[in-house]
Amino acid sequence: MKAINKLVSVFMVLLFTSIFAVAWAAMPAKYDLDKQLEKVDSIYKYKFMGWEKVDNQYFVVQTSPSDYYLVVLSSPSDKILFSENIRIDSTNDMVRPGFNNVYVRSSGMTDEYIINKIYKFKDYKQVQEIEAQLTGEKK
Repeated sequence: MKAINKLVSVFMVLLFTSIFAVAWAAMPAKYDLDKQLEKVDSIYKYKFMGWEKVDNQYFVVQTSPSDYYLVVLSSPSDKILFSENIRIDSTNDMVRPGFNNVYVRSSGMTDEYIINKIYKFKDYKQVQEIEAQLTGEKK
């Protein structure tokens, strides 16, 4: 019985160590946007006007002629770069990270992704700068 308890204890230590290692893994510098963009807790009066693909985990959504937001998914999407349409559910015209989801439709199937973060852009010029930073392409 002592051997089983020790084995379980060792397994639990290894499990927690691996979980924390993944959680603390360094994010590539190009994805560290907290110092460049304004992180917002929600998009109020959400009205979907359009969107632009950035990469498999980031996209830009336009909510008015001058309001743009960078939406960060909790996990990469293998379909978002090839999809022509997405849908973001909203509650009372509000979208919040961790609460609302993004639905990506491609090839007749729909995948659901949790929103991890939302950043607000100052203007469209900043949208272009961040897109170039994330994709490595000059715009």
